[in-house]
This record gives sequence, C-alpha cells and structure tokens, in this order.
Amino acid sequence: MYSERLLWVDWLKFLAIFGIIGIHVSSNFINSNLFTLEWYSNIFAMSMFRYGIVIFIMVSGFLLLRKQQPLSTIPKRFKRIVVPFIFWLLIYSIIKVVITKELGDDWTLFGLVRFIINGFLYPTTVTVQFWYVYMILGLYMLSPILSRWIQNAPIREIEYFLLVWAILTVIQFLNIDTMFIDYFRYFLGAIGYFVLGYYLTIKESDLLKSTRFGLILVIVGILITFLGTIVFSFFAHNLSLFFIRLGDLTPGSCLEAIGLFIIIKNINFERINSKFNEIATRISIESYGIYLVNVLVVNFIFLMPINLTSFIFLKILLISIIVLIICYGIIYVMNRIPLLDMINNQ
Repeated sequence: MYSERLLWVDWLKFLAIFGIIGIHVSSNFINSNLFTLEWYSNIFAMSMFRYGIVIFIMVSGFLLLRKQQPLSTIPKRFKRIVVPFIFWLLIYSIIKVVITKELGDDWTLFGLVRFIINGFLYPTTVTVQFWYVYMILGLYMLSPILSRWIQNAPIREIEYFLLVWAILTVIQFLNIDTMFIDYFRYFLGAIGYFVLGYYLTIKESDLLKSTRFGLILVIVGILITFLGTIVFSFFAHNLSLFFIRLGDLTPGSCLEAIGLFIIIKNINFERINSKFNEIATRISIESYGIYLVNVLVVNFIFLMPINLTSFIFLKILLISIIVLIICYGIIYVMNRIPLLDMINNQ
C-alpha cells in the first residue's frame, strides 16, 4: 500500500496535521501577561505552527490539479469529507450540550437538535476547526473547472492568476477599504493556495529546488508573524492577533508554508529509515480524521492537571505530540470497529 505513495506528500500532510495541533495547543496558553518570557515563548510557538492549514490546502491543490477531475469524482470526494464531518459534528454537539452545558442545565432534546442544525449552518459555533470542511468542499466543487484550465494553461497564465491573488490578498490583509475587494473576490481566499500547491511542483526554477531558499522563507515567515505580533501588541497594549488569523491568509503563514513545501519536496525520503516513513504515511492517511477530532482531545488534555515542564515552548511541543498520538489511536481503533470504520474509510 505504501510503495505507490508519494513520500514527500505524506510527510507534508504529517507536518501539516502536527502544525494544526500545535496551533490549537498553543492557543490554550494565551494569557494577558504580555511581554513575559512565557508570553514570548507561546507567541513564537503560535508563529512557528502557522503553516499547518496552508500546507493542507496546497497539497490538496497539487493532488487534484495535476490531472483533470471529471464531474463524476465530486460525489465520492464529498462523501469522504461529509460523512466523517457529520459524525464528529454530532459528537462535539452532544458533548457541548450534554456535558459542558452549552445550553444551560435545563437543555431539551429540541434545543440539542436546533444546536446541531445551527452547527451545520455555522460549524465554527460547534468547534473552531470545522470551517475547513466547507472551504475544502468549495475547492472540490471547483476542481473539475480548475484542473481543466490549469492543465492547458501556459505557466505565465498561472503566474498571472497567482500575482493578482497575492496582491489582492495583501490588500485584504491590510484591511484597506477599497472597491477592488468587493468586485474581485473570486481572486481571494484559499483558492490561491490551492493553485500554488500545483504551481510549485511544475515551475522549473533553481530556487524551488533549493532547501536553503526554503529554509530562508520559513524563517522569514515565522519572524513576520512573531515580530509583527509583538510590535502590534506593544502599540495596542493588548494581545494583537493581526498576524494570526483563522484561515491563515497572512504573509507570514504563506511564506512559511511555501518554504516548508520547497524543503520537503526536495528531500529524498528513500534515504530515511523506513520506520519513520511508515509513521509519516500512517499519520498522513488518517490526517483528516485526526484534524476533526484533535480539538476534542486538546480540550480533554487541558482538563487534566499535567505539568510536563515549566518551559512553555517545550510544553507545547510535548502536548502536541501526545495529542497527535491519542488522535491517531482514536481513528485507528475506529477503523477496526464495525460500522465506525465506514466513517473514516469512505
């Protein structure tokens, strides 16, 4: 099963899901004690993990756009995304209403049903990471059109699209009030990352073959987010999340993800111990299920009185590893239980 897979893709997905978990873990350490060693450590960790969701989108773009996607593939792709989403939305909703008393102590069955229905309309009211589901479904719907265009488009045409997307994304990021944003929204959003993932694999360039260049982009991306957050927080006299946003359409996360994509794309993973490659591949295969369940596990971990170390950065790394192992274990067990295995194996 593993011999036919692209190892660099599996490693990117492995790193992406670890980065996403790192974001969710580090967000639990946000506090109002600005400019302390603990605060700096947490902001650095949050900055370092911003690549996570961007890498997921870029990898999806590469996998889907490298060949034409007939309309007949959409129902199957939708099923693979929607069925696990429905299952975990129900689980999260029941936990929030029944256990954490989201609707108060006197909740009713009707209230629970209404909460679930509202969760389908506004999934982030149930749990923050569910926004990704509708975003990726939208890109899947566009993939037959995008793949047909991109397979026949000259490289300069793809670069033109990415240039317009980058310019408008920066304008939107800076909150510049302009009519451009109102009437050019079809150039905005995750679609740029989707196309970028494909572009980075077909563009012939010495820079895109240089792991050193990729490392520079990663470092610059982290510093933009880290230093930007510090400076903006200093002037606001409060924690500024200007460089840390849902969806990560920010310069820092973009450069960080591009750099990591370049690095991993140019590593020969055949030289790495097969055990490590197998671990990365197994995590990669279950990454979507891990993505859906990870916040539940993170929240559970933070209910426990665990004090692994006093160093925040190291604590975030250790908890992220623990969460990843538990999440994989949950999905692994589910895959071996009749009926539940169908949720993750559409």
